[in-house]
Amino acid sequence: MTKAEDKDLSLKLRFRKILFYQGYWCPIEVELSQYETSGKTVKRVSLTDLDVLGIRYDNLFTRSVVVGDCKSGKNVPGISRLFWIKGVSDYFGADQAYFIPTAIGNHARGIAPKLGLRILDESALLALEDNLRITEQSLPWSDLKTYQSIAQLWGRNISKGTKPNDEQLRFKKVYSYLSYSYWYISQHRNLLSTIEQFRELAPLLDASNRKHILLAYSGLERFAHSILETITFVFAQGSRNVPADARKYIYGGNLELKEKEQFFRLLRSLTKSNEQLDPPYLQDIIELIGRMLRNPVGACDVLRHISAIYLWCVNLENKSLVPLSGNEENTAAVVQSREAANTFCKASGIPLSLFGSLTSL
Repeated sequence: MTKAEDKDLSLKLRFRKILFYQGYWCPIEVELSQYETSGKTVKRVSLTDLDVLGIRYDNLFTRSVVVGDCKSGKNVPGISRLFWIKGVSDYFGADQAYFIPTAIGNHARGIAPKLGLRILDESALLALEDNLRITEQSLPWSDLKTYQSIAQLWGRNISKGTKPNDEQLRFKKVYSYLSYSYWYISQHRNLLSTIEQFRELAPLLDASNRKHILLAYSGLERFAHSILETITFVFAQGSRNVPADARKYIYGGNLELKEKEQFFRLLRSLTKSNEQLDPPYLQDIIELIGRMLRNPVGACDVLRHISAIYLWCVNLENKSLVPLSGNEENTAAVVQSREAANTFCKASGIPLSLFGSLTSL
């Protein structure tokens, strides 16, 4: 890691910690990709990345998305960077975007409000951390060594020039999905896709392997995010018929659902089989959605709790979780996180023991 990259990472981690304590789930270095046909295969093309992504749901299941772009150094092209950030923010559908440089010129400061952007230079970032008392918070989201200890567990180490075996390829597929495809494909497809990715990997996961535990928690975060996106749609429909509205969302809408149901009727007729559109675990998913809808205070903070439990209880090996907001723990969020883990494991077939630190809380 170069010195410049190290400074950029420090800014990313500091901004992530600020967003986390404002209620956001905060993946960093989220790569945006495009998938294009190349001969007989589909090739991933990297577009750009989001330094910091913040996603929050309120108790009415309204989603808020924030992105942050961090740049260290004295010669950052401020104005052109602001226009770049504006384009990326619009492309991703963010509600607010921040530019976090160590220093910025007055011309860029004047343009930022016109673009609907916010700037936090080093002095403003320090003032915000002080005003929000960020340094007093227990979870070490901005600690570089803690971040690096987790980052070293991510991915598969395959020697250059070595052909990966079947097991390595199966892991690579899931890492690729979580890192890239998840952020590219239509969100309604991600719920079932996340489960199916882990169903293929389930026999290989070992609860004593730290890399596998991190992978499982990353999958659980994506699963919980997809559940909350489904709930947002169901809630917008008035929550009158949760199973019907959930299926409508998961299958892409009324028309798409009817087409898929018609296809499976035709398939059963032609093959004399009993093939069903709904996977056998869908009822468990819908029951989880119903429970979370009835407990919005806990459900809306599940994502933060899953990430905090991994950081504090798994990586740092603490036996209990510190409160994420104020002095009292959101017990409902912990319970909902456990239920999400139980449902995810039941649907995907991965061992619940991967989430031992979560289920013991």
